[in-house]
Amino acid sequence: MKIFFVHSEMTEWEFLSELSKRADCALLLDINNVFVSAHNHGFNAIEYLNGIPLNRVGQFHLAGHSRQGNYLIDTHDHPVSDAVWDLYRSATERFGAISTLIEWDAKIPEFSVLEAQAARAMAIQAEVLAKCGGLSVENAI
Repeated sequence: MKIFFVHSEMTEWEFLSELSKRADCALLLDINNVFVSAHNHGFNAIEYLNGIPLNRVGQFHLAGHSRQGNYLIDTHDHPVSDAVWDLYRSATERFGAISTLIEWDAKIPEFSVLEAQAARAMAIQAEVLAKCGGLSVENAI
């Protein structure tokens, strides 16, 4: 299902793809934003990932979100959710070892919590890449 604003002619991922092609630039792909938007607007997050050109992603962002009623809000004040980790795994399977940033802007925890989130991202990349021939993930996170 494609969700459009009243005057939209394309989905967000089609727009980003076209923009990156015309500008010849890389994209910062915020995995949490994709997840939150997919939940709130009723589209398939994997379809979004599959709509982004392979050679255009320069960095992944991961963050936590909050629930407000039926909606998710990209608050950057919680650990990355299991569902977002799953989507990150799918993104890594599609795009490979991409530099990854954990965003945490409020209710900042002890450093060890942030470090554990980064370690989990590295472990997911390593696991995915091992399935694809054992490529190294050093310097990707």
